[in-house]
Amino acid sequence: MNRLAGIGLAVVGVVFVALSIMSIVPGLSQPGVPLIIAGLLIVGLSFIKAPDTEGVERTSTANTLVNLFFSPSEAFAALKRHPRWLVAILLMALMSGVYTNLFIYKMTPERIANYTIDKTLEMPMIANSEQARTQVQENRPQAIKDLADPVGRAGQFISSFAGQVILYAFLAAVFLIFALAMGGKLNFLQAFSIAVYAAFPVAVIRFILNTFILFLKDVDDIHPIRGQQSLVTDNLSFLVIPSDHPVIFTLLSTLSLLGIYWIWLNATGLKNGGETISGTIAWTTSLTVYGVIILFAILAAWAFPTFIS
Repeated sequence: MNRLAGIGLAVVGVVFVALSIMSIVPGLSQPGVPLIIAGLLIVGLSFIKAPDTEGVERTSTANTLVNLFFSPSEAFAALKRHPRWLVAILLMALMSGVYTNLFIYKMTPERIANYTIDKTLEMPMIANSEQARTQVQENRPQAIKDLADPVGRAGQFISSFAGQVILYAFLAAVFLIFALAMGGKLNFLQAFSIAVYAAFPVAVIRFILNTFILFLKDVDDIHPIRGQQSLVTDNLSFLVIPSDHPVIFTLLSTLSLLGIYWIWLNATGLKNGGETISGTIAWTTSLTVYGVIILFAILAAWAFPTFIS
């Protein structure tokens, strides 16, 4: 079933890219390319042997998702013999697409596109080149048009779904490598379901808070770029002015309550959802992964400080 679904997604992605290239439906290449990659990835996952059920009865997906909030150890234990991921990713993609469209509606395509273009023009490599500045300026009308395009906005859901399949498959591979290197035992499908389901509670909480804050705040108080990711301030970044200290601001932003919650969920998932994963292996893996994420965030802030200010 998953193999056929993966083939279907890849074919749809190819059709999207073809329609975009032929200018029949411009803008479809953005969701089309990730769909092709995600489809091929799902086909590859279908060849991986699932872990032995050992006679354990399958818990419904709905119960498993609910248990993540109240009894995560039990939820991940249920995934150990019956790993799954599709429904959770679909729901997270839906939340991401809904919030993105609400954000564009509240902020308007003009405000978001113009702010992004202005910040791009401030980058040293652009600011020091007349040709580059001219090219960026010429793209301003198209950037506004793309954000306002209903086809492109509908494609947010597709892009989010495909992107998350790729992201969590990569994270699962990292979990698997760490577990095996430290003497643990973990099936890739188990690692994949752990990566997906550990992210689900954080995604739900962030979506609810982001949506609530979005409609409470005035547009002038919302950052047109950073706000697309999160409006939740569950860290100490408010102590620093982003334009003055972009790297420190980013570091403080990553050390958040939701981030700590995600670390704990990953560790809990690895410990209870893997074959033989000790608490030490689970926590070491989870903390190391988060540390690498912080490092990349800091490097991005150092390389592109204008988009943070």
